[in-house]
Amino acid sequence: MPPFWPFKKKQEVSVLDEEPPVALVYKRGEDPNARAEQTADQAAYKDALALFGDGSQTVEAASDQSVHYDGVTAESNPPPSEGDATPIVTQPEVAPAPPTPDEPTFTWVHHTDGYHYKQLADGSFEATAHTLDEDGVYRPYA
Repeated sequence: MPPFWPFKKKQEVSVLDEEPPVALVYKRGEDPNARAEQTADQAAYKDALALFGDGSQTVEAASDQSVHYDGVTAESNPPPSEGDATPIVTQPEVAPAPPTPDEPTFTWVHHTDGYHYKQLADGSFEATAHTLDEDGVYRPYA
């Protein structure tokens, strides 16, 4: 009797009957990253917009969202010129918080990204971003 062989015998590799992929052809002077106009993508986008959006299939250009931004920008407080009759009144960006005996004193700093951060008394910042609710309470952004 021949010795026992614990491994399987080699099996034939199964060959699938598939068509080979379409060859990509590049031409000199042609941009390989340029996309042709695809109406199927636009139709699928409109269908998805109707399904997940408000039900309309109208596509509008993006609006300028900077008009709704209330953060600090370079244009928000331009330097006063000599011809201005009214002085520019600036509101402080840092609101001091009341100190508590168990916590070190800190101030809230409104950053240009729209979030508020705790600046500790030693000048360092906490990494957690906070949002300011309508009732004046700072809540950690999650």
